[in-house]
Amino acid sequence: MLKRKSTVYMLSKFFVLVLVFLCSACGMPELNPEQQVEVLSSPMLEKYFYDELEAYKSEQGEAQTDTYIVWWQSFASKDLNSLQEIALKENYDILSAYARMKQYAADAGIAESSFFPLITIGASGANNHSESKESSAAQSYSSSSERYRLEGGASYEVDLWGRVRSAYNADALRFAASHNDLQTAVMTISADVAGTWAEVLGNQAELAVLKEQININESLVKLQKVRFSNSLVSSLDVLQQEEVLAASKAELPDLLQKDLELKNSLCILLGKIPGNLPDFKLNAPLPDIKTAPDAGIPIDLLRFRPDIRSAWANVEASHYDLQEAVANRFPKIVLSFAHIFSAGNLSLLLDNWANELLASLSYTLFDAGEKKYQVEKMRARAEEALLAYIKTVAEAIAEVNNTLAQEYSQQEKLSLLEKQYVMAKSATRGALNLYLQGSEDIMRFLTLLQDTQDLERRIARERVNIVQVRINLYRSLGNMYFPQDMVSLLVQKENVHEK
Repeated sequence: MLKRKSTVYMLSKFFVLVLVFLCSACGMPELNPEQQVEVLSSPMLEKYFYDELEAYKSEQGEAQTDTYIVWWQSFASKDLNSLQEIALKENYDILSAYARMKQYAADAGIAESSFFPLITIGASGANNHSESKESSAAQSYSSSSERYRLEGGASYEVDLWGRVRSAYNADALRFAASHNDLQTAVMTISADVAGTWAEVLGNQAELAVLKEQININESLVKLQKVRFSNSLVSSLDVLQQEEVLAASKAELPDLLQKDLELKNSLCILLGKIPGNLPDFKLNAPLPDIKTAPDAGIPIDLLRFRPDIRSAWANVEASHYDLQEAVANRFPKIVLSFAHIFSAGNLSLLLDNWANELLASLSYTLFDAGEKKYQVEKMRARAEEALLAYIKTVAEAIAEVNNTLAQEYSQQEKLSLLEKQYVMAKSATRGALNLYLQGSEDIMRFLTLLQDTQDLERRIARERVNIVQVRINLYRSLGNMYFPQDMVSLLVQKENVHEK
């Protein structure tokens, strides 16, 4: 009876000790709550990757309100919205970045487990049978024995120097950096989808202009042949116009090839095999972009750039790696406790027990400088991470400034080209009238016509460039959500119509 009471007492003592370990671990740091909200309920990904966390998101509330819109919605294109939704769900790079983020989340969970004691249980049983003889004529003797063992133990590293804490903080920050890398991938892919979509529409518009020019040139060839039959022009005039027609037709294969390449690129961005491009309106007009106001986009929006946040998280993680390397040079203290039941008969197993409480101290006296060099390596890596962060910030500022400058220059360029086109078209019409009246040579008209047609196609390309510059501006700002009043200053949505 006393033995059973002692057994109960020691078991209760064992579980109390385990409970103390667990409570001490619960006081250790976890993922920052704000960081959890940002990662798990990120408005950037909406419902596409976090379906399993909808309950958590409903508790935290939505981060964005109706006064904010996704940047590509400012182009007022249902086709673009549909393409972006497909890309966010199926793009290979985004899914790969998400998989990497889950790996870093698992690493953070592995590091966090070191805050808790390692608890193990084990059981074993053995049966030993032997036979022996004293001589060849003697009778043999046999014996058998049984042995059973049941044990439970717990071990815990006392984190006096902050090694475990530093390792966890480094992995948690790398997880945060991977989340920002995922957002960077989303920003990059969404910009590439919008840019390729704009190029497809622009190329279709240029194809339409070229086909119209071919029709005009064919009509002029017919006109020249009629005038030649009436002896009003020479055969050279007919050949010159046929040469202009042939030059126009020669540019058609390049545009058709470019159209195929753009559509294949868009398929890859959407996570689809080339040839499976979703249907959308190829003849839809490009959005009419206004010049960005001088003070309309403050430079402090750079704080939204996920690549900057990722670079800074890597800086902090590298410093925690340095702290872990420093802590590794100090002694390591491990506490362990074991409660062992052992008996030769299974029915007596719980009546025979022993406790073992162990505190171990280990310290490396000589490692030929391995840990010292590890500290130097981590210190150099921290310096490299800091320099990478500074470079990222500098490049981001330059990117925003360059894009804002391009906004102005592209708008000015398009405005001047349109004025030039109006004058060239007027001059071409005048030269045609003089030619038909017989007071002007055909070459002057053909030269002006060629210049006018080139301008028309150049304007079509420049309109695509303006949309690309605006997309690059959104990408450089790094924020997928913008206030409605800001977007209304940036885009003339009343001039965008679906066809």
